[in-house]
Amino acid sequence: MANREDSSTRSWNSAADDWVAHADSSDYHNLFLMPKMLEMIGDARARNVLDVGCGEGGYSRELTRRGARVTGVDGSARLIEVARERAGAEGLNVEYIYANASAMDEVASGSFDLVMTAMSLMNIEDYSGAVRECFRVLKTDGELLMSITHPCFSAPVSEWIKGDAGEMRYYAVDRYFERTAWEDRITPKFRLPTIRRHQPLGDYMDPLLQAGFALREFQEPCATAEDVKRSARFAHMTRVPYFLFMRWNKE
Repeated sequence: MANREDSSTRSWNSAADDWVAHADSSDYHNLFLMPKMLEMIGDARARNVLDVGCGEGGYSRELTRRGARVTGVDGSARLIEVARERAGAEGLNVEYIYANASAMDEVASGSFDLVMTAMSLMNIEDYSGAVRECFRVLKTDGELLMSITHPCFSAPVSEWIKGDAGEMRYYAVDRYFERTAWEDRITPKFRLPTIRRHQPLGDYMDPLLQAGFALREFQEPCATAEDVKRSARFAHMTRVPYFLFMRWNKE
């Protein structure tokens, strides 16, 4: 039987309710990350989509509203419970599976047109295992769309350096090549920390190439003037890419 629990799943299950509140209110989540991913997906009608690391189910519900047939997977039992409740309350037909992304035994091989991993793969303990599982469950010619925090700018030491007047002078990065995990609160409102992980960009790319994926799109989104109008906090992303979006094809 697949191992549903590891350090990541336990961490996120403990912080599940705080994550739900955060996802409901976060400008990054709702006004930047989700719109960018939905734009990449495009027309979702009649597509069979697997949402890996579905969390509280926000992406799953929106894709279902847009006509996709969606299955959501998450390693937090609490987040799966919330996702089911919310889909049911809206009368949306979304299947949710409690499973670790690196061991999705309940998901049939070759059964999805699209696998989406929105801001989840950088949090998974067994990243290579999750990549292999995403490849396994995709149909031939299926796509993997993923978004992660940009590893070139999220190293263990990475921060804005400010001038005497508090202005953002430049962004400093150190210990980029260090592969590490540490506990950190996503925001001060979180009562418990979650496990953050860092690895160099090559460590993200190599397992995907080894699994047999072909890279089709590579985006480092720069915030536009319209984005900054929606949230002034996005102005930082006109100078440094906080996130990375990629499209991979199973040939």
